[in-house]
Amino acid sequence: MKNKKNKKAALSEQYEQQSNVYQMWLLFENKPQRPDADVLKNALENKCGKVEVISSSLELTSFGVKRYMSHFREGNLPAQVILGNVMPFRQEDISPAERAQIREVENRDDFLGKISHKILAADMMAALEVSQRTRLLMDWLEVVVNIMPDCTAVWIPSGGKLVPAELIRNRMVDKEDRFVCYGVNARFYSIQESEEMLVDTHGMCAVGLPDVQCHFHSLDPNNVVNYVYNIASYICQSDQEIKNGDTIDGLNGDMIDESIQWKCRYEDAMVAPMRPVLDICPGEYAAGTRE
Repeated sequence: MKNKKNKKAALSEQYEQQSNVYQMWLLFENKPQRPDADVLKNALENKCGKVEVISSSLELTSFGVKRYMSHFREGNLPAQVILGNVMPFRQEDISPAERAQIREVENRDDFLGKISHKILAADMMAALEVSQRTRLLMDWLEVVVNIMPDCTAVWIPSGGKLVPAELIRNRMVDKEDRFVCYGVNARFYSIQESEEMLVDTHGMCAVGLPDVQCHFHSLDPNNVVNYVYNIASYICQSDQEIKNGDTIDGLNGDMIDESIQWKCRYEDAMVAPMRPVLDICPGEYAAGTRE
């Protein structure tokens, strides 16, 4: 990774944009049988209340979820969730750089080498508040993963996150933390020829929130990974926006300590894709040059 002062040259010309269609790819070792619309509708209504069938073709099933109303200039419409067709999975669908940041699955290349098919689960027309949109997405993800027991894992490209399906089925994550756990990835980088390290999140931008980054030295990177996940969860769940120059509780070993205060500011991400991030300056452990 390049030094922080040269970061602009390493980033693309375009900022990463909020996703109009949030993609969640269900992965299978063998070609799956796609559930029919009635089965999906019943399961979705049990989770989210009344829905209407928008499409029920063999290639695409979509529903309008009436609990989640999208507000457009032309009028209000229920946000939609969709399930696509069965498609071949290609090993190049997940790049070497993305694979290097997968931690939730052991032996990731062997694991992915067994995957042969994928199905898209997503939202559409979801002009919702962030908390509503993420709740709808995670409810839909739980519905389709539970209906298809042969789903092995879920790949969410906007965060570069590979999640074992059993983690979702077993409901091991608090409801409020599902989006960060399943859709946001904390990435770790060592900066060449230095003792500097960087941890950032990827996946928050897809729903219109800033990602988090921390450029540091002499801290345990595993502790920093857990720390930025906690900050990402706070950003997702809190009505209190963190502003430029605000301070937040820092790390003391592996614990968040309110007696330690680290300063925050918004800037461009150090590592592609280019996007706004909340940069946390970890006091005496700060690396790089901050103006």
